Amino acid sequence: MSIAATGLVAGGLVGATTAASAQPQSAAGQPQLAAAPADCPKGYFCGYKSANFKNLSFRYKDCYRQEIPDGLNSGGSWYNNQTNGTTTGMYGKNGNWLYTTPGAPSSDAHGNWAPVWSVWNYC
Repeated sequence: MSIAATGLVAGGLVGATTAASAQPQSAAGQPQLAAAPADCPKGYFCGYKSANFKNLSFRYKDCYRQEIPDGLNSGGSWYNNQTNGTTTGMYGKNGNWLYTTPGAPSSDAHGNWAPVWSVWNYC
């Protein structure tokens, strides 16, 4: 199955959204990014166990591949609050690349952590 078929390209985590619908749109058609969650300070990539940035599971600032915590088997969300333009890669169990986030600030309020085993802040 291709990455596009799983929905991974849609927003970083497997889900039913599309790239165009991963973030709300303004009247001018520009993405409207929700304000960063209080528990995701500037400079961090944050992963949440639940949708809508609830139940913080990790926040990483370092610039290397890091394993995500156990227990992120489905659902979830992420917020990329790193330096403007910085992206984060998501990798599978065997170290295979799955997805690269849009540059910071960016987010996905709904998704599925099941295929993701590690993240790498590309800073």
